[in-house]
Amino acid sequence: MHLYLTVRIVTTEKFNKHQGFDLVNFDHQFLFYDVYTYKILKSETYGVFKEKISRTFNVPSEQVRFWILVNRQNKTIRPDTPIPESYINTSMEKVHANMITRQSEMKLYMEVADKPINGERWFPSINNYIIVFLKYFDPDTQTLEGLGHLYVQESDKVGDYTSVFCKRKNLPQDTPLKIYEEIKPNMIEEMNPEFTFNRSDIQNGDIICFQKALNMKKHIKSIRIFEIPKFYELLSTFTVRVVTAEKFEKYQGFDLANFENELLSDVHLYKILMNTTYGVFKEHVSKYFDIPPEQVRFWIFANRQNGTVRPDIPIPESYFNTSMKEIYARLISQDDEMKLYMELADKKINDKSLISSIKENINVLIFLKYFDPDTQTLEGLGHLYVRKFDKSSNCIHILCKKKNFPLDTPLKLYEEVKPNMIDEIDLKFTFQKLELQNGDIICFQKVLTEKEIQEHTEAGRIHSIPQFYELLSLRSVFSFKSKLNDYPKFSLILNKKLSSDQVAEAVALHLNVDPLKIQFPKAYSSTRPKVYYEILDGSIMEPEKSENTEKEKFFKIIWLGSTIKNEEIIDIRLHKDAIVSEIIKEIFKKVTLSSSDAKIRLYEVKNHKILKEYKETELIGRIEEFMTLYAEEILQDELLANSNDQIIRVYHFTKDPIQTHGIPFKFVIKNGETLNDIKLRLQFRLCMSKSEFSRVKIAIVSEITYEKPEYLEDDDIILSERKLSNTDYLGLDYVDETENAEKIIYIRG
Repeated sequence: MHLYLTVRIVTTEKFNKHQGFDLVNFDHQFLFYDVYTYKILKSETYGVFKEKISRTFNVPSEQVRFWILVNRQNKTIRPDTPIPESYINTSMEKVHANMITRQSEMKLYMEVADKPINGERWFPSINNYIIVFLKYFDPDTQTLEGLGHLYVQESDKVGDYTSVFCKRKNLPQDTPLKIYEEIKPNMIEEMNPEFTFNRSDIQNGDIICFQKALNMKKHIKSIRIFEIPKFYELLSTFTVRVVTAEKFEKYQGFDLANFENELLSDVHLYKILMNTTYGVFKEHVSKYFDIPPEQVRFWIFANRQNGTVRPDIPIPESYFNTSMKEIYARLISQDDEMKLYMELADKKINDKSLISSIKENINVLIFLKYFDPDTQTLEGLGHLYVRKFDKSSNCIHILCKKKNFPLDTPLKLYEEVKPNMIDEIDLKFTFQKLELQNGDIICFQKVLTEKEIQEHTEAGRIHSIPQFYELLSLRSVFSFKSKLNDYPKFSLILNKKLSSDQVAEAVALHLNVDPLKIQFPKAYSSTRPKVYYEILDGSIMEPEKSENTEKEKFFKIIWLGSTIKNEEIIDIRLHKDAIVSEIIKEIFKKVTLSSSDAKIRLYEVKNHKILKEYKETELIGRIEEFMTLYAEEILQDELLANSNDQIIRVYHFTKDPIQTHGIPFKFVIKNGETLNDIKLRLQFRLCMSKSEFSRVKIAIVSEITYEKPEYLEDDDIILSERKLSNTDYLGLDYVDETENAEKIIYIRG
């Protein structure tokens, strides 16, 4: 039984900025997520909830009233009824049960009163008034502007409020207006000023949109939209799927990602307005990933004739102010959605552009995959620009460098042409002779000795890329459904050649039950994508119903102890709407801490660097699948750090700052401390002997200029006197790598 309730709150501030239908967009897949989301205890009273939210927004609670938003039959979501003050001591669970049907969460509009009415009460009676919401369309900026809410009486004429509308927008009182009702996405109707609100069928939560009445003859040659109904046509949405290097890195399959099956979570999914410009889209996605937009470029995927889907052309920066709808029309054909690859630049090229220029007939963008026969997995290694006239052998050292191999490691290269065609690359040929083009994929592995091949064969492991791709072609997505609908429905990726018993084992593992209890009512067949199952003895487990199981999220978190060898895997399962503090509570139950008031941090690591530290209030539903998550107790020197101390991120590398390894950590540079003292604390933190630590060189590494680490040699320097930015790392460079490989792999902070 879940103890928490999700509450999503719409404020006037969010409504005023919203560019779309309704007051806001509640779809979490939408590019512009317009609500405040809270997790509250179901037992919490409405009065306590109201007090907390009012305090968050610095508003006296008596000036706040919450309206319940309901899903109407016409697919709109509008405020309908205010929560009565008589519910002040009622639990939010009961408020939800009494006032909301067929919704697992609460959606509320937060009404804030400016001043009391007649010096007595803050809000008008809903028996005498209707609450409507106002939007203004500006043809000059081609935008909507929310103007808050307004109380009207049913018997009043629509035209009687034109002066009120003008006042809201600071227009002259006699400005002629055109007034429309936003009924539903495909129905925007002009309102008759002579009709009353009652005759116009206006009810609580309805939206009135108005604009200046224009002389259309003056604008007949303009490409702008000057009428509200035409503008609303652009507010329809379409889907954009974005593949990132991080998603590609973990992907086990053909192409860069699987766009067909949502189970695989290989892409980031966005819904955007048709009139969203490329610049706005790029800005919002960059902000989501915390990346400067100038370091981002999007490539459009093309469906090739051989059945593959590959990045083909980049969206030009000249399209910055072009709508996504127009880009879609110009650059995409035979597809009902936009598929993009997000290219991320690490550093400037020749101190100029952050993104490589695409010189026609010279540069080609290719993608890299590494096959590891030991782990039987593929690893996406991002993209690489090559020159058409270079030999394919020229990139061998780059591939070795990406995998931290000695540069003379012999490799075998293959081109992933299509699922049933994996061709070995002749290293004597140029990329042009190999007919490689933008979006092509090179997969490589080490050249194995006969002894290594024999060891893999005897262990039942695949040892070559063509064999592995043949195995991939046998994998398929199977959907499983309980025959009586009393257990979860789910999907698994399985080998089509598995026996019925092997499939039963996979299903049992997923459901955490005894495989002998799994039975298929119909004989299992690999040709059927949907398989029904039964659990013979339901008492062996207490599963949640399918609706709840689908809303759960699973995490494997690496708990870091006080020494380099104290690492523990913690499995956690929580509702998708839980927040990070609930993960931390679960960790508290499973680990031993230095004190009862100790604090825990949860952070995300990519390429052996700290990518993000999670706040306790963040929703776990936004944590990407397959992310490497670490948790650790925050040390006292960090908790006691003052404003003169600096907290810096530390990571490990060998010779080249991009040859990273080990587990990163945060470290306090204390005010006035010498480098010699810092070294002693680092040595203690790493649990290294003096001789081991003597092989570690310390450097300041900028996130912007990785290739130029600044090594710190003078033990007497005061590092706190340096003006370090939040893009600077403390890099630990490990020399004599070959003698200490095993130790370095496990180093942590």
